[in-house]
Amino acid sequence: MSEAGLFVVGKNTPLPLKDVSVKAHINGFLVGLDSTLKYSNAGADPIEVVFRFPLEESFAVVGLEAVIDGRKVKAVIREKEEARQMYDNAIASGHSAALAEEKKGDIFSISLGNLPPQKDAELHLKLAGQLPLDAEGGVRFSLPAVLKPRYTPVGSTDPLAKIEAASHHGSAPAVFNFHLEVASRGVSDVTSPTHQLSKETRGGVIKASINEGQPLDKDLVVVVQYKSPYEPKAIVENGEKGADRESMMSGPVVMLNFFPQFKSSKAACEFIFLVDRSGSMGGEFIKSARETLILFLKSIPPGCFFNIIGFGSNYESLFPSSVPYNQENLDRAIQHAECVEADLGGTELLPPLQFIFRQRLLEGLPRQVFVLTDGSVSNTEACIQEVKRNVESARCFTFGIGSGVSTYLVNGLAQAGNGTAEFIQSGERLQPKVIRSLKQALQPSVTNLRVEFQLPAGFEVTQAPSKAPVLFSGDKAVVYGILKGPSELMSPVDCTAFLKGQILNQPLEYSIPFEVPGNSPSFPIPIIHHLAAKALIKDWERDGGNKTSEIVKLSIESSVVSSHTAFVAIDESNQPVKGAMKTWDITASTLATSCPPPPPPGGFCMAPPPPGGFGMASVAFCMAPPPPPPSGARCAPSQSIPKMSLPPMAMASSSAQSPVFNKTKSAARVFAVSASSGPTGDTLSSLISLQQADGSWKLDDVIAKVLSKSLKELSDACPVTCDGGVATLWATTLCVVYLELKHPSQKDEWELIAMKAELWLDGQSLPVGADLNAMKAAARKIIA
Repeated sequence: MSEAGLFVVGKNTPLPLKDVSVKAHINGFLVGLDSTLKYSNAGADPIEVVFRFPLEESFAVVGLEAVIDGRKVKAVIREKEEARQMYDNAIASGHSAALAEEKKGDIFSISLGNLPPQKDAELHLKLAGQLPLDAEGGVRFSLPAVLKPRYTPVGSTDPLAKIEAASHHGSAPAVFNFHLEVASRGVSDVTSPTHQLSKETRGGVIKASINEGQPLDKDLVVVVQYKSPYEPKAIVENGEKGADRESMMSGPVVMLNFFPQFKSSKAACEFIFLVDRSGSMGGEFIKSARETLILFLKSIPPGCFFNIIGFGSNYESLFPSSVPYNQENLDRAIQHAECVEADLGGTELLPPLQFIFRQRLLEGLPRQVFVLTDGSVSNTEACIQEVKRNVESARCFTFGIGSGVSTYLVNGLAQAGNGTAEFIQSGERLQPKVIRSLKQALQPSVTNLRVEFQLPAGFEVTQAPSKAPVLFSGDKAVVYGILKGPSELMSPVDCTAFLKGQILNQPLEYSIPFEVPGNSPSFPIPIIHHLAAKALIKDWERDGGNKTSEIVKLSIESSVVSSHTAFVAIDESNQPVKGAMKTWDITASTLATSCPPPPPPGGFCMAPPPPGGFGMASVAFCMAPPPPPPSGARCAPSQSIPKMSLPPMAMASSSAQSPVFNKTKSAARVFAVSASSGPTGDTLSSLISLQQADGSWKLDDVIAKVLSKSLKELSDACPVTCDGGVATLWATTLCVVYLELKHPSQKDEWELIAMKAELWLDGQSLPVGADLNAMKAAARKIIA
């Protein structure tokens, strides 16, 4: 048993990492973080504490300072092996030291060595970050607090493997303090879907903090709503005075925030929905996945092909290959979606990705892959490279669910696949994020995309990233320009940045003007310089060429840690510490739920702690039996595909080549009645589940119940005789009006549903005396 937690079981040894505090300052899309880790050695021997925690790729570690027994020691950046050697030598000489480094992807590690007995220490970590815009138009700040165990497929290594030399293992302390300041200009609200916040506004600053007593047992999310979030903007940060003239820190850097809006025809596609069905997806996650699958399936426009694949330790494909989007295949898919369970064990993502990319492409239908997962895998790079190898034939959109999901995996797959990544915490709705990605997938690709700068004579620019980001209408695209020019400017000079490309052989062009020198943002650190350096470093790291020396040089001059460098701080002012050093291996808090012994094979679960303390027992694999499917639902079987045994490629046929289900009564209709039968029923989900593949609704008792009317009331309200095809026209009109009047705040979820219905209505031949506008007016009257 690995002993861990706030106290070591049986020894009552206090955890040396006592407290973690974070202060954040947000201004627009920028955030600066000051993190303080407080240590105390209450034992009789010197100790080393190794703390590992998640760090999003959009953040850069830009500073480290150690306070050991009251003495301040500022860290410096060195090449990683040199920094490790300096740290090891200091420890061997009896000096206190600290080391901060990237371990792998989104895992960061801080080591504090030779903390003397009965002494305290603090480590101050500075970070800079760039914030994304979520599906609802809010600027989203996420603080990962949970580092999940990485599922380790055969042949790969676990980046979170325990340190063999450690005498103790533990999880991060429950004591966590978080304080946030937001520049209030243009802000309409600051909220959190995950935690309760205390807020006050004073002097142009909104101050927020986590209410006392709230454990940080899940990732923290704060959403800042701006009044004009989609406004294109250039922010110029001037160079540091006294910086080396050849250093990037000496000149100005511009951060360009593009928000392109362009009209594009909705192209027919092949959609493949890849759903994580590992044990950890149980409960609310898999329930949300079911609802999202139904919404996704109903939102697909006519003319497309689709398939659903569930993955865990093995994977199952609903159809042998993608099938046409018609009523028969849709009914089968809905039945399957309503019965999806978290019953496939581990998280083997690579084999289903390989299976998808081995499928033959359908002529004229671009392939769009949607990956939904709550997990982390240790073979992340292999998964990312598989998507990257196939980027010319498929785009990849990803969704990370819950606390502890690997941002490196979710972002990496989306970046490699020219798609977008979304993250969803407990308490947030997954559906609007999936629909936003579906809208983006339906947009044709923007080609020949590039950024051009119009600068005065004597100026040069280095773009970061060097390749313009993937472009979608209404989405944010960020590019940095590292400028070099005359050392002294008598007055500001005008510059312009252009984002150019082509869509469907038509030119696109957007411009943002800016001045140099500019008005630097109000941060105590050169935050835009740090983020530009991080973007350039990541560029070089992904390039795969031999750029190590350039990465090390830029990392040192910009004070941004990379995969080839590390921060190191050594306190040589004290007397050498005597005694045998004990090592603690601590990771960020892990989610814990109890499961009865003996555990059967399945997903991750933590055994309950022993009595009398907060000890954490060894990680077990357990999984509760799946809940029963919705009452009355008939589950459509999927094609189970064992690992390493892939079926031959097959062209999609006009119907599914798998067992035929009972078509006497649609499971979607049974589910709709059940969901809407009570006052708390989700009428939106029910209504969506009843839409036909062509976009229409049928007029019957089921739809009447969802609309809270009797079938007679609905029929009598029709402005023309309600029989035959007119009944379907009337039902479809009623449902479109119902969505508009009763669910306006959820338009981002039903917009594609209504668009498909309107297209169907426009394509119908109306009987004599019927008028679509008159039918809509009558529908508004009865629905209002």
